Amino acid sequence: MMDAMAGIIIADEQSAHFGTLTEKRSIAALPMGGRYRLIDFCMSNMVNSGIRNIGVATQYNYSSLMDHLGSGKSWDLSRKNSGLYMLPPFVEKDNLGQITGDIDTFYGIFGFIRKTKPDYFVVSRASTFYNCTYKKALAFHKEMNADITLLYNCEENLDPAEVQNYTYLETDETGRVTDIMKNHPHPTSKKVSMATFIIERTLFMSLVEDCFARGEHDFILDVLIKKLNTLRIFGYQFDGYVGRVNSINSYFTNNMNMLNTAIRKEIFLAKDKIFTKVKDQPPTRYGANAKVTGSLIADGCVIDGTVENSIIFRGVKIGKGTTIKNSIVMQNSVILENCFAENVVLDKEVTLLSGKTVMGQPNYPFVIAKRSVV
Repeated sequence: MMDAMAGIIIADEQSAHFGTLTEKRSIAALPMGGRYRLIDFCMSNMVNSGIRNIGVATQYNYSSLMDHLGSGKSWDLSRKNSGLYMLPPFVEKDNLGQITGDIDTFYGIFGFIRKTKPDYFVVSRASTFYNCTYKKALAFHKEMNADITLLYNCEENLDPAEVQNYTYLETDETGRVTDIMKNHPHPTSKKVSMATFIIERTLFMSLVEDCFARGEHDFILDVLIKKLNTLRIFGYQFDGYVGRVNSINSYFTNNMNMLNTAIRKEIFLAKDKIFTKVKDQPPTRYGANAKVTGSLIADGCVIDGTVENSIIFRGVKIGKGTTIKNSIVMQNSVILENCFAENVVLDKEVTLLSGKTVMGQPNYPFVIAKRSVV
């Protein structure tokens, strides 16, 4: 067990690119893969690494996230000592809870950082997901005598529309980071940060306090880039699948990628499992007219129409004569008879009345807001 580590998950980020999907929920609470939420991946990676102290730093719209995480029981974090901590920003004279960067987030939860006394923290953003434990990364961090270790993967075919949403690294032959580029429109490196780093606790506290005292807000710009030559910053390469959710388009694409057998096996059928909130529902019932191909169907559904290359969440009802193609249908939505939906995202509890047609584009899906009746 990695008693020497504690975890921090950054659950809130800029959400302007998600439209109605994040009006009433944080990015970390976005549904993924038929029965999961984005935060499940960060939580599971940390728990599978033996981490038993996890703080979830949030700011806005976190009621659905709190409902999903609960006491942390589904991740074995419901404990007398240590466990799961929800961390809204702490408001005081020197910190009014306004967050313009990661430094503000860390300073707002400084009480958790101070009282939690591991040797190291692993800090991760909920918007980046993968299946990986941090045991080898920590061993690398110690071997290199690093101050900060950044996890990254190599991306050969980045979506041009998403390129400048990422942070890129250059490293030398030992793995030491020699250059960092944030939101570069024409990056020269294929090494993309996984928005996860490992840092020693006392150094972490010192850097946060120093930056806050100087009015600095951005951890990448004001710590990693400014101190690149004075801190020993290393990159640890991860070779598996990494999904990054920065917009409606990337959210749609990463969900659709779950239909790829190889990716699905790597994420969900690996030795280390991805855990989520347990909901006891009956198996899905398929009617006489049901036809399902290349799709993920959660439990509790009633399907009597055609579903192709789609992800259907729990409790969805699809009527006779209806066709759903290349779409995401979230929990408890109802699609009545003779409808057609292609390249759409139906948020929770949406109702499509009989005979309706809704269509988007593969690179610009059409989103229908939660509880809408169309």
